[in-house]
Amino acid sequence: MKVNYPFFLLFVVSNLLLIRVEGMAQQQDVPEPVFMNFSIQPLYVPSYHGRDPFRPLDNIQRSPEISISELDYHGVLYIGNSPMALFTWRGNTAVQYTLKYRKLYGGEDKPVDGVVGDITDSDVVLVQGEQKIVYPRK
Repeated sequence: MKVNYPFFLLFVVSNLLLIRVEGMAQQQDVPEPVFMNFSIQPLYVPSYHGRDPFRPLDNIQRSPEISISELDYHGVLYIGNSPMALFTWRGNTAVQYTLKYRKLYGGEDKPVDGVVGDITDSDVVLVQGEQKIVYPRK
């Protein structure tokens, strides 16, 4: 088969020229009016103060901090060899507190911050800061 070199050379050069022109056309930036007015500022993120607006109102976690003067003493009971003193809150007797291992625990076994105590043979002592209350054992 005989190849026509001038035609083949013209074909290759025209294809290279066409590829070069297409490549240059793709590299040009054409400003589009749709994208001209976009702001480069970040989105507005509102800051919330106070309660989380996305948490339901019935699930607000109440602070376990109370005053030990608001507690009513009910007695000591033993589980194994460990003594536990039982208390209720005067505002709502359904709210119960337990003194065990020298720490006062509220509902769901959450320790009450800042309250320590001791159970001896003759009395039960609760200490919160400078306030100290001694309950005689029943």
